[in-house]
Order: sequence, then C-alpha cells, then structure tokens
Amino acid sequence: MKVIPLKYDFCVKEVMENETVRTHFISDVLGIPLKNIKSVRILNPFLWKRYKKQKLGILDIQLELNDDAKINIEIQLKQKYNWKKRSVFYLAKMFTADLRRGEDYEKAKRCVVITILDFELNDCVSTDYHNIYMLRDQNGNLYTDVLELHTIELKKKPHKEQPCPLDEWHCLFNAETEEDLDMIKSRTKNLGIIEAIKELKEISLTDRLRYEHEMKLKAKRDRRAEDKFIYVQGQKDGIEIGKRQGLINYLRRTNCSEEQIIQELMTEYGLSREDAADMLH
Repeated sequence: MKVIPLKYDFCVKEVMENETVRTHFISDVLGIPLKNIKSVRILNPFLWKRYKKQKLGILDIQLELNDDAKINIEIQLKQKYNWKKRSVFYLAKMFTADLRRGEDYEKAKRCVVITILDFELNDCVSTDYHNIYMLRDQNGNLYTDVLELHTIELKKKPHKEQPCPLDEWHCLFNAETEEDLDMIKSRTKNLGIIEAIKELKEISLTDRLRYEHEMKLKAKRDRRAEDKFIYVQGQKDGIEIGKRQGLINYLRRTNCSEEQIIQELMTEYGLSREDAADMLH
C-alpha cells in the first residue's frame, strides 16, 4: 500500500511533533550522543523582521537544542533558483534573529540548518549524500562553530561499506510504500525510526492529511495543465492576431481608407466598431 512519503514538508512536520523522533533524528544527523541531548523544543517557524522591507524567513521546522542552539530543518523537493543562497539566508537570519539593537553578542545562539533535498546539488563534487559546511580557514581549521549547514541529498545512495545511523533515515525519507516501511523497521533498533514509521502509517490513514497530500498533487497537475493551455492558447491567439494584422497591412497597401479597413474587419471577424478601430492604433 502507498504511504505519504516523509519527504513532504507537511508530513515531516507532523512526524517531528513526536519528541522521540526529533531527538533521535537530531542525534543521528549531528552526531550527538542521546545522553547529551536534554531537550529538543519546537519553536515558532517565523523569523523576526527588523525593518518592514526586510525579507521574512519562514522555516519548515525550527527547533531549539538544549536551550543553547537553534536548528532549522528544511525540506526541498525541486531545485530552485539560488537555492544555496536561500539556505544561507535562513542560516544568517536565524543567527541574527535573537539580537536587538545594543544587545550583547553573547545572546546569539549557535545555529544549524539541515536541508533535506530530493535532488542533487549543482556543482557539488562530493559523492556523499550527507555533507557538512562550516566556517573554516584555507587550511581547514575551524574559525567558529556558531554557523553550520547540513545537506542531505536523497537522490544519492549511501555508501554501504561505511554504514551510519543516518542511512536508515535516508531510506525512510525515500520510502513510498508500507512494504518499504516494514523492511526498514525489521532491520533497525533505532527507537526514533520505529516511532517515525508508526507515525507515518497513522498519517497515511488519516483522511485529512491524505486529502491534503492528494490536493497538493492535484494542484501540481492542474498547474501543468494550465501552463500547457496558456501556451497553446497563446499560439492560437498569436496566429489569429497575425492573420488580422496581415489583412490590415494588405488593405493599407491597396490604399483603402481607415473607414474601409474598419468595415472590413467588422465584416471578416465579427468585431464591434470600437474593437476594429483599436486594432488600427
């Protein structure tokens, strides 16, 4: 049976409501032992704007780890123009959001963005599906750990010779059927994965979320159909306009008066006098 994939943003938001799921996920992505995680609290996804004209940042999921670090989980299914700049924007916006004018920089918390991408990043030479970016010097020495960006590319396969806890999450995000979920569950001891599978199955049976999922897919299909209709209609309209303009040019070359051209357009295309006159100007 088909299930709603975890990689859909509204689905992962529901699953991350489960504290066990988000705690184990953060532990596996960031490599933090579970015993060192005191709390992973869900925060407001809207980033603060200092000025009216500033761009508002709206995060998929924003978490607070142990009261001293902020984490943003972003889901992106399709490559978007300037995606890399957009992900850095979220990271920078998170870092400055806690500071008001005149406040001490001590208040700025460590910020981490985890981007889960259903495509391969352009110009990314790494063959690993999980990559970590931080502020380092030309020799690789860490300048500061206050900014950290993770990319998890779902189209890239895990290196089976070097399995890691995150591999199971990678498989889970790509799971599309109940059989996929059962296979992952039979191979794991990760309580976060087990809880996430339970949540996913319940979500897939929930009419509201399934309806929302189907409506999103329908909206995409309708948009493609609408775009095609506009394209085809534009071609037809262009041809028709070209024909009318050709007739006008021909009548002008035969020294017809403006009144005669208007009458000809009204007769040939069933136009009103006003519309026929507009075509001449």
